[in-house]
Amino acid sequence: LLRPALDLAEIEARLDAVAWLKAETIARAKLREILRRALDVERLLARVTLGTANPRDLLGLGKTLDLIPALKPLLARSAAARLLEVEAAMDPCGDVRDRILSAIADQPPANLADGGVIRAGYSAELDELRNLANNSRQIIAAIEQRERERTGIASLKVRFNNVFGFYIEISKANLHLAPPDYDRKQTLVNAERFTTPELKELESKVLDAEDKMQALEREIFAEVRQFASGQAQRIRAAGHAMAEADFFASLAEVAAARRYTRPRFSDRGEMKAAASRHPVIEKLVEREAQRFIPNDVFLNRAESRIALITGPNMGGKSTYLRQAALLSVMAQCGSFVPADDALLPLVDRVFTRIGASDNIARGRSTFMVEMTETAAILNTATASSLIVLDEIGRGTSTYDGLALAWAVIEYIHARTGALTLFATHYHELTELAGRLEGLRNLHVSVKESGDSVIFLRRVEPGAAERSFGIEVARLAGLPPEVIERAKQILSLHEKSEHTVSDELNPPKRSRGGPGLQIQLFEPVGYQIAERIRSLDIDNLRPVEALQILHDLKEELKR
Repeated sequence: LLRPALDLAEIEARLDAVAWLKAETIARAKLREILRRALDVERLLARVTLGTANPRDLLGLGKTLDLIPALKPLLARSAAARLLEVEAAMDPCGDVRDRILSAIADQPPANLADGGVIRAGYSAELDELRNLANNSRQIIAAIEQRERERTGIASLKVRFNNVFGFYIEISKANLHLAPPDYDRKQTLVNAERFTTPELKELESKVLDAEDKMQALEREIFAEVRQFASGQAQRIRAAGHAMAEADFFASLAEVAAARRYTRPRFSDRGEMKAAASRHPVIEKLVEREAQRFIPNDVFLNRAESRIALITGPNMGGKSTYLRQAALLSVMAQCGSFVPADDALLPLVDRVFTRIGASDNIARGRSTFMVEMTETAAILNTATASSLIVLDEIGRGTSTYDGLALAWAVIEYIHARTGALTLFATHYHELTELAGRLEGLRNLHVSVKESGDSVIFLRRVEPGAAERSFGIEVARLAGLPPEVIERAKQILSLHEKSEHTVSDELNPPKRSRGGPGLQIQLFEPVGYQIAERIRSLDIDNLRPVEALQILHDLKEELKR
């Protein structure tokens, strides 16, 4: 899975694996059912090699390795070469698996000190100690019954206390029946207490059994863990193969369930995706019984490498940018993609500048972070990259931001040449479509209904008429008086707004060549002022002056 993402043969091999598993529904279901019981081998192995694995970790490793024999036949019949490679690399590690499963109990405690970690029957010595610790009462009762029968003393008792340990107690009336191998231990008023070599040995074993059990369990567990650690390379390779099988099976499952299609790759730098969708948002809107609106994506390094997207807030610009980037990422990792058809370029990197964030602790404002990220993109991206930019220049004044966004687009067009999706609310930038041969305008469409707007979520050719920011603010719940006042202020500003001059030399520019000469911001009434300056007042008749004044007044109204 760590092979180069720009290796087309590797990508196609992955896609072949996903395609076979997508078509083989039964094999895929069995594979996923088995893998569902697998644990993270690499994580468990790390604990084993560091000596921190607990009994449950070691058992989990053994049970995961025990799944491999069932996985291999499913992969062995695959028609995809990559899955056959995975099957060959999937070493069952039978010696490690058998050692673990034969040694560790089925339900061991998490803590080794709690005991019961080693399976019964694995160690005869441990079994004997457990028998002593767990069945000492039964052993004493058996000795007591045997000694009663041997001596003929029906009242003979075998007891234990913390001072004398195990002892045999015989009443005074039956002392003449005590065997000669009994050693006197204590004399009481009505009885005598004795011991035997057998009881002394039993006492020693029972009292030491618990400590010996814990020590022996630790020793056995450490041996098994050390054995598994010694086979770390084999286990890790098997774990990687299982992870790769799970990777392909998961991609195939999603492709089948979500109607994804296999991408194709262009050697001419084309990105053409028909009815593409955002994989995450599509799933989320379906939970709310809604339908995701698909859109086509088209970029071409030769003719249309930059798409400038305008439209209202909440209209879907950011979603469109993200889903285009996700198409490339998914395709190059070997996944099918959410589209009816997809022809994609191989990109060396996907660069994004999306959202707003700051780093006040390091003295970096929101705008500074934005510019830093943009600088990294412009200084690093190549002609083989995909750039996704959302709202460059929005963190500063309108004119500064517009100037920066304009310059960034020109730089990408002239110097970088990367496929670029650029979303903006600066409508002045749409004029670049007539000046840069590699740029075209797109917009997300809306439908106006009275004072409200309906977001159609469709991306269509051409520039948007306006941003509908006030309408979005109304949807957000701003007070009505704020909305009305905003409309008044907007109307006043639109009358005196500035626009980009048409005085560009040359009017259209391809990649390379001299820089653009721009008079960037020019008042709306600039040409009217120039007409007034050019008037020859000394030779102007009154009736002509009145007519010119009338014409200028009418022009200002427009």
